Amino acid sequence: PPVRVEDDGDADDTNARIDAAAAVLDTIIRETVEAIFIEEAATEVFNEASDADAREPMEVDKRKILRGVVRGHFEKLDGTFLAALGAYVRASETSGDLQLVSLLNAIKEETLATVTDALTDEMQVVQLVARLSSNEERFEVIRVAHSGGGRVLGDIDVPAASVENVERAAAQLIDELELQEQIPNWDLLYQVIVVRETARQLSKLADANGVYSETVVSGSFAPSELPKAEAALIKELVVVNEVARRRALIAKTFDSTREELDKELDTSGKVKLKPTTRGFQPRVESSGNNSRGFDVKDLRPGRFIDSIINLRVSLMREGEQSMPIVRRLGELYFEAVDVIVENAGA
Repeated sequence: PPVRVEDDGDADDTNARIDAAAAVLDTIIRETVEAIFIEEAATEVFNEASDADAREPMEVDKRKILRGVVRGHFEKLDGTFLAALGAYVRASETSGDLQLVSLLNAIKEETLATVTDALTDEMQVVQLVARLSSNEERFEVIRVAHSGGGRVLGDIDVPAASVENVERAAAQLIDELELQEQIPNWDLLYQVIVVRETARQLSKLADANGVYSETVVSGSFAPSELPKAEAALIKELVVVNEVARRRALIAKTFDSTREELDKELDTSGKVKLKPTTRGFQPRVESSGNNSRGFDVKDLRPGRFIDSIINLRVSLMREGEQSMPIVRRLGELYFEAVDVIVENAGA
């Protein structure tokens, strides 16, 4: 199959999107600070008059002001904006500017809340399930959604959404996060992967072992091809017989991916772009991972699970001679999911 490679035009487009996202964030910060300053000045005048008239003093609702500013930029609050926001937070933490860190975290909370208000029913279910801490609770919420919605776990109102639509919504969000050069929010990514795999395990397309057994159609790679990094890691893992060693290798590799990507942020917090082919070919620069046959920066945990599923489905079609590898891939699937559940704090 043809291999998709990003050219200079792709890099220029990514640069432009990151610059635009940074400009939006700068605008939100400036508009919020200016609005709070004006409101505080007006409140001070009002309170001075209130003292004379014995009226109750007013207080500035800074969160309400921020919410209004963020919602005014709703159409620009995409994955690139979250990536830029995350870079700003890390740079501010490094510089010790705690006041700016507090403002940026508040912007992040209001951004996620604003986006949530516009979610479809299935995406609302994804968000609800992502917050839950046990498999039993996650299964229960998705079952209730699939059955038409209702109240569950005491006080959670669940909209109606089929298992298939919940899985599709989670998969689309994972694609959006993993196709970024920098992962905007690792915690969110791991949480949403847990949601997707919970829905898949409840799907009628899961086999008797609980593994999704239909070819996955992903936005990041064609069903007929395996990305280089994910394929190389699978090749390493299938020859390891000890479960504990496989899980440790998966966990270490995921951690290395996160650490290496985080290194690509300079001290100003701006994303430093690197040539990439989204995992299908080696990167241009040396990465220090050549002994493994792939660059860990090209690996994505959600895509790794998709690759296990698609390889397993392909081998199942070959018959009995491939069943030992099929069984090992099924084990790898659950081991990878376990690692992701741990990383999600679920």
